[in-house]
Amino acid sequence: MDRADESSRQEAGPPVGRPGAERHPPGLVSAAEQRPAGAESLLRQLEIARLRHAAEVADLRRQILDARKQASLGDLLGTTTHEFNNALTTILNYARLGLRHRDQPTRDKSLERILSAATRAAKITASVLGMARGGATRFEPVNLQALVEDALVLLEREMSKYRVQVEREFAPVPAVWGNPGQLQQVLLNLLVNARQAMPGGGRLILRLAHDPAAGLVDLMVRDTGCGMAPEVMRRIFEPRFTTKSGPDETGKGGCGLGLSSCREIVEVHQGRIRVESAPGKGTAITVRLPQRPTAPAEAAADAAGAGASAV
Repeated sequence: MDRADESSRQEAGPPVGRPGAERHPPGLVSAAEQRPAGAESLLRQLEIARLRHAAEVADLRRQILDARKQASLGDLLGTTTHEFNNALTTILNYARLGLRHRDQPTRDKSLERILSAATRAAKITASVLGMARGGATRFEPVNLQALVEDALVLLEREMSKYRVQVEREFAPVPAVWGNPGQLQQVLLNLLVNARQAMPGGGRLILRLAHDPAAGLVDLMVRDTGCGMAPEVMRRIFEPRFTTKSGPDETGKGGCGLGLSSCREIVEVHQGRIRVESAPGKGTAITVRLPQRPTAPAEAAADAAGAGASAV
């Protein structure tokens, strides 16, 4: 019962001091007068419970994002270990060659190969660390082209094994405002899905474009694989939905969490994700992300991104 209703009833009742008027001993309050205070107390308790529930949900979502990131890192463990081992093998072999042959040309060639292999090993390490570092709500300027190249370093052997030709169509784009680890997780998911859609090989087109009017940067991952039927497209972002029978021979995919996780991360970044596909014509997935804000708005954008992560 609200105060307006209580007041209107008091004015319509018998006047105080006349026969029929309700009297209460000093210090006692009627049940009608008690109800608003009780209602306010109940509302306060409900609001506290709502805020506690919202905080618990936000914490669980952060844990889920972190768990999915760790799962993605686990998927890459076999690939990165093999790539790193290849680099170390190259370094060891050319170091032995340089020690066996004292002539300057052989030593120069050995040192060049050692430097090249060590540089590649450093890139592999940097890519994995880039994905692993950072909290779920830490936003910073992200160079998407560098992020794409780092992801391709991790998947280079896999793409070569399955005869996937990678084509880059990179226009100059500004940095976006985001979490590097989460965005790399999205990119790796899209790249692996594209590769799996082309078991017999094909073309993988990566495109970066800038929409200055909208303040957005577009990242498109397009394959020439089997494509998707309309009934599959309608469900691709549903958690646990998958068209695969299980992980492939590389141990990746099959759990139905990849694209649903991608959409959640993109929405946390206040971006959009669009899918275009047709059976036999391949699939194109475009991620649209806000570009890095100007300096005065940067702190506000960072706070907004952190807040979105907690929704």
